Amino acid sequence: MLYIEVDVNGHKVKALVDSGAQTTIMSPDCAEACGIMRLVDKRYSGVAHGVGTATIIGRVHAAHVRIGTLHLSCSFTVMEGKSVDMLLGLDMLKRHQARIDLAKDMLIIQGEEFPFLSEADLPRGLEEAVNEEPTLPGPSGTVIGQRTGAIVPADQVHRPTSIHSPQSTAQTQPTTGTAPAAATAGSSSQSTDPIEQLMAMGASRETATNALLAAQGDLEVAAGLLFFN
Repeated sequence: MLYIEVDVNGHKVKALVDSGAQTTIMSPDCAEACGIMRLVDKRYSGVAHGVGTATIIGRVHAAHVRIGTLHLSCSFTVMEGKSVDMLLGLDMLKRHQARIDLAKDMLIIQGEEFPFLSEADLPRGLEEAVNEEPTLPGPSGTVIGQRTGAIVPADQVHRPTSIHSPQSTAQTQPTTGTAPAAATAGSSSQSTDPIEQLMAMGASRETATNALLAAQGDLEVAAGLLFFN
């Protein structure tokens, strides 16, 4: 995970840099600590859907953010259900012409370079929070956190006790249902990844992931939602 230290309204925050997130997000506790909760526009409240769901409290249209010596104006969606205090999404990165340089291990904004935090400096308790959250099977044996969207590699899936591998999910699925034959064949030559099996039937990766989420990880129910509705 890529983190940088930022200053929001005079309060230091370790922010996760995530170009895969469309919007910049802040937790309610962090917004309170930064003194910007009073600026939340609750007309933008609602529920966010994606990999899991989360309650949106509202939106802060403009707040002062300092990264190093660089002063920026940034907007936030204040959202519950995230294990991170602040997430810098694609909207903020594009607005300020930011670039993630993995070779240098830096975030570059308007020509200025800001190093990512070392593993020792990452927020405490982050790994435990990711391990304890509900998960969904992902591609190639990975699992995906329903709240954070964090991806756990296949070779680490066995370590957290709260994470179930796609293989064990497939073995405990019901043998009856209305799913296509391709989903119930279960031959050793086929992929045991539910998402890849749904994609083999013609679904896109996003559609397959959302269907599995709606079906709570049950491959046959997900296939029924996709192909028999």
